Amino acid sequence: MDTFAHITIPLLILLALRVNTRKALIMLPLAVVPDLDLFFRQHRLLFHNMFFAIVIPLLIVIYIRKYKPKYLDYAWIGLFYLASHLILDLSVGTALLYPLTTDFYQITANLYVNFWGPFPFPWLETSFNVISAESTVSIGEQLGPSEAVQRYPSMSDTSSGLLITLLLAAAMYFEKSRVFITEVQNLIKDIIYNFKDVIKDKIKIKKE
Repeated sequence: MDTFAHITIPLLILLALRVNTRKALIMLPLAVVPDLDLFFRQHRLLFHNMFFAIVIPLLIVIYIRKYKPKYLDYAWIGLFYLASHLILDLSVGTALLYPLTTDFYQITANLYVNFWGPFPFPWLETSFNVISAESTVSIGEQLGPSEAVQRYPSMSDTSSGLLITLLLAAAMYFEKSRVFITEVQNLIKDIIYNFKDVIKDKIKIKKE
C-alpha cells in the first residue's frame, strides 16, 4: 500500500473514534516509519514484521504505563500506527516473522455478495500464501535504495480518489474540518517556535 493510504487510513480511524487530534498528529510520522527499510535494501522485511511493529511497541506501552503514565495515550497511538502499517501491507506480503525467517506472508480478504433468489448474503473469502525467501526478490526488498524509492508509489489511483473524497468532505463539513486544520497549524507553530528556541540557546552557549 502507498504512503498516502498508510497515513490517511489510520488517522481517519483515530479521528472517527474521537482520539485527541493533537496527539494523533504528533504521532502520525510513525505511520510511515516501517517504510524506512526501503533505504536499507530490505523493503517489507527489516521493519515490516511483528517484532518491530507490534512486540517492541507493546513493550514500550507496558513500560510507559508503569513509569510514565501521562504519556500512555501517545504510546497507544504509536502502537496503533505501526501495527496498522503492518496490517495494511499484509495483502501484498510482508516478512511477518523476521528475523526468525525471511519468508513473506500474504493474507488477503475479499467480501462478496451472493444472491439466493432476491436475497443478498455476504460472503467473505480469505487466502493465505507463504512466499519463500528465494522468491522475495520479485517483491522488491532486494532493490537498491535509489531503485526502491523510484519504484515505491507515494500515491496510487485509489489514494488519489481518497484525497479528492477528503477534500469534498472538508468542503461539506467546513466547520468541523476547520478544527482539524487549526490543530495542524498550532502544531506547526509549536514545532517552529521550539526549533527557534533550540537555535537561540545554542547561539547563546557559543557566545558565552
